[in-house]
Amino acid sequence: MGCQTQPIAESGPGLNPSQLQALVAASNWEGIAAASIQCKEASDLCAEAHAIHADACLRLAIQLPADASATGGRTRKLLDKAESSYRKALDLQPSSESPRIASYHGGLLLTLSERRNRLDASVREKKLDRENQKLITAAEEARARVPDSALGFIYGASALVYHALLKESGSDRCQGLAQAATMLKHSPKPPDELVDEQQRLQALIQRSQRESDCVPSRQRS
Repeated sequence: MGCQTQPIAESGPGLNPSQLQALVAASNWEGIAAASIQCKEASDLCAEAHAIHADACLRLAIQLPADASATGGRTRKLLDKAESSYRKALDLQPSSESPRIASYHGGLLLTLSERRNRLDASVREKKLDRENQKLITAAEEARARVPDSALGFIYGASALVYHALLKESGSDRCQGLAQAATMLKHSPKPPDELVDEQQRLQALIQRSQRESDCVPSRQRS
């Protein structure tokens, strides 16, 4: 099943590439999200089909109200399908040199970040930390596979800051904050759409270090 509960006639199971591209050209994200992508071959075409499906699900999830929880209903289904489809795209991409790999990692990282950020305030800290740990792991994988991309560094730093600020004691936060600062320091130049996020994280780390009375440590170059 897709991540949409109301099927659309032209988006039946097993879309072929021309049908899928027609839905993309029409910006029919609901139709793409409703589709079942059954391609399982390790090929550029197959990987791209799953990524297009993931993009549509993530796009629709982000368009939902900011207070729509990731633990319920349509938001959860959309984000779950986006995560699954991005992972399939990465698994089925045959070339480790493909420029598309960075975008697939970027989609997965954004999906995991979106889910974490939308968790209910009532969700227990252990679940928050568990979802955040998934983001840390995905960022590690992104840094390993596409080290020239800033994606794994910026999302990794974001997850480290989030983990640190879950700690009650100021002193317990300092190690994570220092790790996040170092990660940003070693990040390649970010794309334009991530520059503001990089600057926001740098300011948040510095403010949190002051508030937590962290002793500045000499970072390795």
